[in-house]
Amino acid sequence: MARSDLLRGRFAAVLTLALALGACGDTLDQSIPRPTEAAEGELMDLVEGPVERSSALNLLAGRGFGIPTAVRVDQSGQWDIAFALVDGEPRWLPRGFFEAFEPSSGIRVMQGEFEEIERLPSDREAYELEEPVPVTVGVTYGLRSRTDPSLSLPCHVFAKLVADSVGGDPMRVWFRVLWNPNCDDTNVTPGASQ
Repeated sequence: MARSDLLRGRFAAVLTLALALGACGDTLDQSIPRPTEAAEGELMDLVEGPVERSSALNLLAGRGFGIPTAVRVDQSGQWDIAFALVDGEPRWLPRGFFEAFEPSSGIRVMQGEFEEIERLPSDREAYELEEPVPVTVGVTYGLRSRTDPSLSLPCHVFAKLVADSVGGDPMRVWFRVLWNPNCDDTNVTPGASQ
């Protein structure tokens, strides 16, 4: 009887691990096609903007068959970067900028045009996790999401983003973002998965 319980326990553990890997879309099964076109978005200044307007971006909403979404920080803690004026200058704020959040999502200034960038770095150290990053029109940024809290194994979504315009009163940024919906896959080339 004890041997039977032990085998059942091992089977349950293996099955749980297999389901978790399958849900994450690990590198063994990249079955979700990457988007062919960037999504467009707008974020309002977190400090001076009206509270009913979105000021942060949730990259994890783009995992699987979803798309990254603009969110209000007063209604959700599910976001990865925010937009705000810091010392009068437009900045991207990684989640770790705020003391209430663990530094888990990051942003990186990339070299090259938005369309040219095909792959992003995977290591956490390649991204700014706590300090504001200047928003510059035309510059491409690499984004690494926070860890997906719905999974037992760590899972990040990677994306590239370009600011198309910054302005207005209150300040806002218009941008394009192209993401990979598969867990921990840094390939941000448009099209079907490999």
